[in-house]
Amino acid sequence: MKEQSVSNEFTKEGAFKRQVNRFTTPFGNEPGELPIEANRYRLLWSQACPWAHRSVIVRSVLGLEHVISLGTVSPLRPQLPHVDWEFSLDQDGVDPVLGIRYMSEIYKKTDPNYTGRPTVPVIIDVK
Repeated sequence: MKEQSVSNEFTKEGAFKRQVNRFTTPFGNEPGELPIEANRYRLLWSQACPWAHRSVIVRSVLGLEHVISLGTVSPLRPQLPHVDWEFSLDQDGVDPVLGIRYMSEIYKKTDPNYTGRPTVPVIIDVK
């Protein structure tokens, strides 16, 4: 996958075209699916993202606040040479569960060859 610049995400008419999801493993009990297990997953979001708000709302409506932890990245992007999200709202600027400073770290840990942008919302398998 080629690294996508922000300018590639807008059509010539000005509409936003979200990048294709790279990680799409479903939840379930079948081989190759993510097991349904309390306290195994962490939802990462930003208050600046409307897609992320939806996932936080669904988490609440389904009563999953006690089984899926919530991590919040800063609504302001860090001054880096690439697009990223930062955990600057947390103590020492590091997510307390994942131990990462930037969202891209979890993407690179999952797939060292990942070249897309890190996006929110995202569900992380803490194990």
